[in-house]
Amino acid sequence: MEIQLYLKGINKPLIYLGDRIDILDFNLKGVEYKQIRVFNKASSKSELIKTELIKRIVEKK
Repeated sequence: MEIQLYLKGINKPLIYLGDRIDILDFNLKGVEYKQIRVFNKASSKSELIKTELIKRIVEKK
């Protein structure tokens, strides 16, 4: 699975690859974030990105 995340002010997308990818809404001290969780065979990785910085999210299978 592949997710392309386009951010304001950046022309090229951030690309996440993994067996499974979860995108969750997350609120921390009144600031809205998207939590990107990428799962591979035996490991996982998570990132928080401010929602206001995201232009669009494209899912490619």
